Amino acid sequence: MAGAVTPKKVLERAVILREGGYSLTSIATKLNTSVSTLSRHFKRHAIGKGSLCGDAVLEAKQQLLNDAGFIDSLKNQIAASITDDLAHVKQLREASALLLEEIMSDKNLPAHYKARGVTALTTGVRLTQEVARRALQVDKLEPEAQDLPELTIRELTNDDVQEMRAKQAEENAECGAEYVDESNDVVSHQ
Repeated sequence: MAGAVTPKKVLERAVILREGGYSLTSIATKLNTSVSTLSRHFKRHAIGKGSLCGDAVLEAKQQLLNDAGFIDSLKNQIAASITDDLAHVKQLREASALLLEEIMSDKNLPAHYKARGVTALTTGVRLTQEVARRALQVDKLEPEAQDLPELTIRELTNDDVQEMRAKQAEENAECGAEYVDESNDVVSHQ
């Protein structure tokens, strides 16, 4: 049974994309046509991937980048992919935690099986971390240059101590707690 005829404009755009280096799948998705239709058309006209000159490729890429719908669609696809990857990472970590608990609590399981299970779970955690790092592109982020805070140590004066006690009394009064005056306590330095 024959399908719908693909319009000439769609096929022309497909040729530009194909010669610009796009895969059959991405062209089919972009132009809402089947991969088999594109494949037949490209074979019939001997069109290969990436056969255009550099100027034509740049022009095709610029047309795609100027297409606001394409950019919005691309952003949505990237966001969906990252969200999906992170959801899978979370599920795998939760499943790993449950399996580890089950393995370690099983008294009938020999030690070498437990060791194999723990090793497999460790590998799984490492792989999920790599997926998350790739999805968020953590390795490409530049570390923020932050100055460490300066720690100043000094001996408290009597005024400082009185001020601190006044603040404590005020906080205790707000909380309804009774304030105990410890000003008569002697502290000796040894």
